[in-house]
Order: sequence, then structure tokens, then C-alpha cells
Amino acid sequence: MLSRIELANKPYLQLILILCLCLSSTILFSIIGAVIALLTFGFDLQTMQDYTNPQTIEALKLMQLLSAIGLFIVPPFLYAIIVSKQRAKILSLNKMGKPINYILIFVLMFISIPALSWIIEINANMLLPDFMAGIESWMRASEIQAQQLTQAFLTFDGFGSLFYILIIVAIVPAVGEELLFRGVLQKIFIKWTKNPHWGIWITAFLFSALHMQFFGFFPRMLLGAVFGYLFLWSKSLWLPILGHFINNGSVVILSYFAPDLMEDTDISFFSGSEYELLYYIGSLILTIALILLIRKVNSEKKVNNQEVLS
Repeated sequence: MLSRIELANKPYLQLILILCLCLSSTILFSIIGAVIALLTFGFDLQTMQDYTNPQTIEALKLMQLLSAIGLFIVPPFLYAIIVSKQRAKILSLNKMGKPINYILIFVLMFISIPALSWIIEINANMLLPDFMAGIESWMRASEIQAQQLTQAFLTFDGFGSLFYILIIVAIVPAVGEELLFRGVLQKIFIKWTKNPHWGIWITAFLFSALHMQFFGFFPRMLLGAVFGYLFLWSKSLWLPILGHFINNGSVVILSYFAPDLMEDTDISFFSGSEYELLYYIGSLILTIALILLIRKVNSEKKVNNQEVLS
């Protein structure tokens, strides 16, 4: 049996370990979720895609919650227990980072909305070559189904349901996906490739691919890369967790307080405006500037005791 030291020096074994943990945990929690859904809501495969049935939606929410916990939250913690005695440190949960980071990430996530919306619109209008028409049709059908499920999830019955949906759509994904992708996988790929940029972009690619929403692939990959660099610079996982929560949570909050704005999640909010291009370019410039500012804030050299004495 490998020791912790041996495992720490073999990134390919770390990757195999986390993949095995993800697979086994996801299967277990999915079975548990399906059984509870069946017993609680009378859920079955025949009504699985009936998004007009409230019982089906509640069952799917419960199954989504438990499968997400099984895939994203449990495996990283089990991985940390196996790999190191310093569990919080191995997942980078032991450092909060500079307080100004949280202000900057909050501003960044809202400043970047027009730029991301622009990229989403471009990606959504992507056309594949004629010989890939069958694949494109399947991708668009999958995208429509995912959008319908998202819209079905974003239905509310009072403030309690708002909090419940925030847990499913924002809190668990923000914490869990960042634990798995940035807290574990990004570190593995950086160590394996010996290059932080390769590690960040490989992880961002996998982060986007896992969502299986092809016409939102590039904006999600870019967002994953931004989270990766924020983590690299700040050394704290809490910063990308906050950014991820703001990104997902803002959709839930808007759906609750302004549902008319969220009727078509694939269309840019700024589309058709007289100043549409100006919004996009301005947002892109400010987004890049804020990202560079965050890098500068976190790359400042600290004056150590020896420098003070000299």
C-alpha cells in the first residue's frame, strides 16, 4: 500500500484516486437519491421528463442535490483524508486571503456580466459543418432539455423554496465544484504538467465539459480559467467559491425577484440595445483590468524581517 508521501509525489495516482472516489461516491449517492425520491414522491422513469409535474420536479431536485454532494463534495474530502493529515491545507481551505479580494471578486462578477453574455450569445449561435449536422442536432436537443430542466428548477413557492434552490443551484455547486476542480484536479494537473497555465486550462476544459452544455462551453471554460487563476494567485479556495456562488446565485435571485428577465437564459440581456457593442467592449476591458488588479494585489512582495534589518 502506498504511503502518503509516495502518493503525494505521483500525480497520476492522485488522479486515479480522485476519479475512483468520484465514481463510487456518485453511484452510491445517486442510488440513495433515487430510492428516497421513489419513496417520497412516487418518482419513476416514466415521469422523469414530465417537467409540468410538481412531484417530478421535487424528486429531480432531491436527486440533483444528492448526486452533486456525492460527486463534488464527498470525494475531495475523502481524498484529503487519504492524501494528507492536513485536510484543510490540502484543499486550500485554511487560508482566507486578503479581504480586498472579496470586494474585487464581487465587483468582477457583476462587471463581467455583459462580456460573458456576449460570449454566450456567440457560442449559442455556433454552427458546425454540414457533415456534423447530426451531432449538432443532438447537441441542440440536449441544450434545450437542459434549459427546460433549469427553468423547471427555478420555480418557487415562497421564500423557503428560494433558499432550497439556492442550496441546489448555487451553494453546493460553488463549494463542491471548486473543491473538486480547483482544490484537487487543478493542483494535480499543475504538478503533472509542471506548468500552472496548462493545469488551469486543462481543469477549466474538464470543468466546462462535465456540464454537457455544448453551446455554453466556451464561456463556462473561460469562467473556470478565471477561477483557476484567482485560486493560483490568492492561494485560497474561498475566492473562487465566492465567485462561483455569485455567478450561480445571481441567476436564482433574479429568477425569484424578476422572473421576466430569465425567460430565455440563452439570449443576451443586452441584445438589441442601441449601445450593445459598447456594453460588451466596455465590460470586457473592465473585466480584464480587474483580473489584472487582483493578480497585482496578490503578487505584492512582503517585506520579511531580514529585509527590514538590512
